[in-house]
Amino acid sequence: MLSDFEFNLQHQLSGLKALSNISELAKVGYRFVGTEGDRKSIEFMKKQFKSYGLDVVELPIRVPTFEDEKPLLKILATGEELECIAPLFSPSTPPGGLEANLVLIGDGTEEDYRRVNVRGKIVVLPETTVGFAKFWLGTFAERAAQAGAVGMVIIHPMPWPYRMTMEAGYSNPQKRFCEQKLPAVCISAIDGLKLMHAIGKGETRVRLETKNLIEERDSVIISAFRRGTEYPEERVGIIAHRDSAIALGANDNGSGSGTILEIARVLSQTKPKRSFEFISSTAEDGATVGAYKYCEVHKEDLVKNMKALLDIDMLSGAVVKQIEVGHWPDTEPIKHPAWLLKMVDDVAAELGYGFGRLSAMWGVPEEGRFIDIGVPATVLWANDDPYYHSIHDTVDKVNPANLKAAADTIAIVAWRLANSKIKEEGER
Repeated sequence: MLSDFEFNLQHQLSGLKALSNISELAKVGYRFVGTEGDRKSIEFMKKQFKSYGLDVVELPIRVPTFEDEKPLLKILATGEELECIAPLFSPSTPPGGLEANLVLIGDGTEEDYRRVNVRGKIVVLPETTVGFAKFWLGTFAERAAQAGAVGMVIIHPMPWPYRMTMEAGYSNPQKRFCEQKLPAVCISAIDGLKLMHAIGKGETRVRLETKNLIEERDSVIISAFRRGTEYPEERVGIIAHRDSAIALGANDNGSGSGTILEIARVLSQTKPKRSFEFISSTAEDGATVGAYKYCEVHKEDLVKNMKALLDIDMLSGAVVKQIEVGHWPDTEPIKHPAWLLKMVDDVAAELGYGFGRLSAMWGVPEEGRFIDIGVPATVLWANDDPYYHSIHDTVDKVNPANLKAAADTIAIVAWRLANSKIKEEGER
């Protein structure tokens, strides 16, 4: 049952103020790690944290970034240009682009390449589910390259293209990229129909041009602390990544960043026994290498002193959920602690909210990196946003009621963790 103090916390938290934060971040545009947008979002997050009286600490990181110019996919027989998006970390075409014939290749399995000659051609792969089945393009591209293909076109099952990634989809950062990549673009289901119609008429020749920059760049992970009154070294962590794979990134993850700021605004005025650490991370999009580096640097301290980590990522999908177990192809299942998931659900129920549960079948957000080193962690994650990684991920689609529900729940869970005898909650 909510205490009077917790009821007051809930009363102070505002979904509309969280939405205002999201609007400011969306104005920045493309916020991928190491870009100008990243620099501006760092300034914004630090300014807000400092205005709440929090102690701000930065962890420098150096990781690959990706910037691109508008790509081109043109059906040469008609001159029609199709709207397309280049995947993260996909290579550029040769200067001036490349011209080649298209060939359908099914799901892009080894068996598909044994039955179809793709040498010198651009392969076309449809995503055959409503989800994002080919989001991790690395292994698909490597198979195509090994078979002699010169490019890829992926058809997304939505009426718009989205930003995929040329990463392999492994947890281990050392295995992040395959040895061979291909120039690639993603197109919408609507333009996919146009492309299929052209192929059916024998108009298979296209021009593909991408101009992409991939290089190592510097950024920071921001930690903002509200120090505890009795056990300041011990703390509860709340994390949200600020980077976006494409502009405007209002839901992914402006929603998490805007909400963590609102939680920080309110909790900064409290006097917890343990500290709160609000973490604004980057380099999440892709294989969560920012959180990996953070955990690598601070592992000993985190294992000893961070009692739990609460992740906020994409709050405006259909249903906000907690992950029960997550899967990467190169690791054992990542089991999220039942006691912490239950605590979040119980607090949400006290507040009149409810969150779902899911098993993440290919990758988990940043809380997985904390679980890997032994820190109990969970995430509020609405992973079924149809506008994911598209230019339609805009502020008008973010529901402030979702922000309010997440902020209320996370703030009160964090408060209880910071002030309770943790072992009574089931912690190690």
